[in-house]
Amino acid sequence: MRVRRFMGLVLLLGIPFFIGYHWQNWTTSVVPEPSEAEVTTMLITEIEALGKMELVKYRFQEVTEVKELSPEFLNIFKLDSDSKAILITQGEAVGCLDLLKISTTDIKITSDTVWMHLPEPELCYYKLDLEKTRLYSVETGLFANRDQFISRAYRQAERQIRDAATGSEILDETEVNAHRILRPMLEELSGKTIIFTEKIPTTRIAPAD
Repeated sequence: MRVRRFMGLVLLLGIPFFIGYHWQNWTTSVVPEPSEAEVTTMLITEIEALGKMELVKYRFQEVTEVKELSPEFLNIFKLDSDSKAILITQGEAVGCLDLLKISTTDIKITSDTVWMHLPEPELCYYKLDLEKTRLYSVETGLFANRDQFISRAYRQAERQIRDAATGSEILDETEVNAHRILRPMLEELSGKTIIFTEKIPTTRIAPAD
């Protein structure tokens, strides 16, 4: 009789322990997959945190010639000498992606793939390196404002840096570097394959065989 009571007590105390132990395993082993909306929100949050992502920097050295003609009197003779300046300039331009432009419409998620449309690469900024830019020569007329003319010459030199950057391959390299840097980062975050595309698929994408 005592043995039966003892075994009954063991069973009575053991059942809650058994259920509690296995319930903990059941609840921790079954982790639901995040929804597409959750993955999209997570990706956009992480991407927006990067802001304007600077990816390429070009340095330029240019010779800028600036000339301003003096007005003529009745198209007969000049009232003053022309103003001329030559600058030896150095500057830089930076290509970037503005990741704040990415929205939910730029992302499509399937079971194992994230399709993403990135914003167009752009010229983040361009500027002269004033410490390495020098005025090689300057000539102004008697009635010209020398300081204002030199200031306009520097602005022209800065625009020349912009034009040189625009005519280079800086935007192409910016796009290549964006793919190279962002893909492993986003694949680590999402646990899915990242495909950058110009057009997000609108129909359901069949899984790969």
